[in-house]
Order: sequence, then structure tokens, then C-alpha cells
Amino acid sequence: MKKFELFVRKNKFLSIGIILTISLLATYFTFIQRTDIKFFIGEVNASPLDKNPSDFEDDLLSEEDTLEDSESTITEGAEESLIEDEGIVDEEEGLEEEVKKEIIQEENKTETEPIKQEEGKKELEYSLRDPLTPSNPEDDGESNEPESVGEINEGILKRDLNSYVLDVIKTYPVGKLPYLLNNDYANYNGVTVNLNYQDRLLLKAHPSGNRASHCSGITFEVFFKAMQQRNREAGLSIDDFNGMSYEELFDFVLIWYVANSHKPTNNIAVAMEKYGIGTRVTNFENAKAGDFLDFSRENNTGHTVVFLNWIRDNGKIVGLRYWSSQSSTNGINYREEYFNVRRSDGTKYGNIIIDEVYIGRVGSINNYR
Repeated sequence: MKKFELFVRKNKFLSIGIILTISLLATYFTFIQRTDIKFFIGEVNASPLDKNPSDFEDDLLSEEDTLEDSESTITEGAEESLIEDEGIVDEEEGLEEEVKKEIIQEENKTETEPIKQEEGKKELEYSLRDPLTPSNPEDDGESNEPESVGEINEGILKRDLNSYVLDVIKTYPVGKLPYLLNNDYANYNGVTVNLNYQDRLLLKAHPSGNRASHCSGITFEVFFKAMQQRNREAGLSIDDFNGMSYEELFDFVLIWYVANSHKPTNNIAVAMEKYGIGTRVTNFENAKAGDFLDFSRENNTGHTVVFLNWIRDNGKIVGLRYWSSQSSTNGINYREEYFNVRRSDGTKYGNIIIDEVYIGRVGSINNYR
């Protein structure tokens, strides 16, 4: 200790220099520290050491508010960006929908044009075929949609068509549906409703919708509906008439209508036998209700009817009772006519040529040929 005091005394000026140097350095570092802190917190006139605790809390809250504002700004910006992105997505989706619509339209255009061409081709084919064929292949009447085949009913396969024919004619009001015979074959074929076979229009009803008919048309319509009903009950397709194609059934129609030639070679019985679904009944005594009958008159007219029964005079067949569509009853109704056979006094009962009567019966499905 004494040595240190002696050293200080001997080196008084040196000691004073050292102390001054240390003081200057301390002052310098203190100034630098205060300046750095002021710069960091953005305060020019105050030092953190001069603040009380409440001031620190205010600064902290201010910093938190600043941070929240910053986060809010960032969040809002992100949300706006997201909304803009969603708008872009919506616009892109809208554009995608437009593109899809254009593609679909192009596809429909591609598919529709051949259909229109095919329809035009069909109309041309119809116009070139027999005039009985409708010019418009589209159906605008009753629907004859193919039905699924059910379980085969063996009992129905054994039944002839007569009972079905009689059931069908009961569905028509008598004296209310008009008679019409004209040569507008392209638009009207004597049936009250459009008839479709195998998804194609076979015969066309009058375009006015008045449900007019003539004898060939209404009897074929009854035949057609009776065949479909029996097939339905038998568990068969309603569009399968002994395997006939559309073209074959159309030929059947032409024969039924006596459209191709004269009556001895074109009549209901000939049509049935040609396509193996029935036979001609030559013996009048074997005829029964529900047979189809075609006859000619002495005045060069003819008629096609659904046979009901014979009219007799003392057991002799002199006429018949039938159901059909005719001008004398102003359309669909029951009627009686007589044959050109003579009474005992030599006069004729009527003018139906008894030797030009053709009776056809559609047999059982089991007896198809």
C-alpha cells in the first residue's frame, strides 16, 4: 500500500492523466449509448431511463396498435387480393362455361345436321313410296312406345284375335267421329290416331285432329291395337307381329287397303295369309264375331268392316251386321247391309255381291306360320 502511495506521489501527473482519460472514455461511451437508444425508439428529446413505468406501457400499447394496424393492413390486402383472385377464378370459370357452351353447340350442330339431312332423306323416301305412306315420319299422336317383354303367358298364345278385336271397337264412341275419304295420302291415312311400329310412323291421322277415319283405316287401326294388346298380355313385344319388319307391315297395310291391285288379289284375308298370321274363312257358317270382312257392291263400291253376325231369313243368310266407319252413318257406327240374293218374289235383299266377300281371321300366336 505504501509502495502504491509512493508511486502515486512520484507519478502524480501520470495518474491525473489516466483518470482524465478514463473519465473522457466513460463520457464518450455514455453519449454513444444514449444516442443509440434514442435512434432505436425514435425519440429525440427523451431517454428510456427518463421514462416511468406507465410510459413504457403506453409505448408497448402503441407498438401493439402499430403491429395490429400493420397486420390489419396486411390481412385486408390479402383479402382484397383473394377477392380479386376469386374474381379472376369466377371470370375464368365463366370463360370456361362459355367455352363449354360453344363446344356443346358445335357438337349439337355436328349431330343435328346429319339428323336433319336424314329427316329430309326420309321425307323424300316417303314421297317416293306409295301415297298411303305419311310424308312426316315424326309422331304427333298417340305414343306406341315399345314395352319390355314380360313372362310368356301360354294361355294367351292359344287365343285367336277375335275377342281382342271386339274389346277394341267398344272403346270408340259411335256417331261422334266423322267419316272422311280423300286422296291426301301424304297427310292422312284413314286412322283416328297416328300408328307407330318399331319406332317409326306407319299411318297418320288427319292433321286437323278431328279423328276422322275411313273403313280401311279404322279396321286396320282396330287390328293393330288388338294385336298389340294381345302381345302385351302374352308377354311379347307389342312391336312384333309374327316377326314382321316395318317394311313388311307396311306392305301388309297396302294389301289390306287394296292399294296395289284389285280386290281378289288384295284384301284382308290375302294380307293375313301372306304374312302367316291368319287365314281366309270361306264357309259363311264358320264366320264369327271379330273376324274382318271385305266386300264389294254392285254399284262398284266396297267396304271393309268388323263382322258381328249374319242376318237370316228363314235360316238363309241374306245380310250382315257390322262395325266400321262409313258415310251413311257419318263416321264410326254399327250398320246392317244385305246381299244381292233374291227373295222368293225375285227381288234382291241388297246389293252386296255375295260372291265377292272376303273374310279373314287372325289366328292364335301358336298357329302363326
